Amino acid sequence: MAPFEIRRSVLAALRKLIGRLMSPEWDQALEGETEGAVAAAALSLLRAQRIRLRLENAELATIRDELRRNEQALAAGRAALDEALEDLGGVRTVLEAATGFLGAVGRIIALPG
Repeated sequence: MAPFEIRRSVLAALRKLIGRLMSPEWDQALEGETEGAVAAAALSLLRAQRIRLRLENAELATIRDELRRNEQALAAGRAALDEALEDLGGVRTVLEAATGFLGAVGRIIALPG
């Protein structure tokens, strides 16, 4: 896949993740969860938003090689994320999939701190 297509696909997955983590269904799924799970959900949302913003603003030429190098991990992460987002009731599964996908994208878009 061409780097611009990988980037477009990753951005679409990030937008989907952010939308689902801001949905009433997700809020309902977090009801009764531990403080740790709720905090992890909030951090995943924040991380997804920051990565999306950085990826949208990054010049393709500066991240092209990293997109190609991480294409398989990004595709696997997107697939796991899509599957997990089908059932928001599986909070742990969603958070694990989000963490894995965000980690793969994070290898391309460095976040300070």
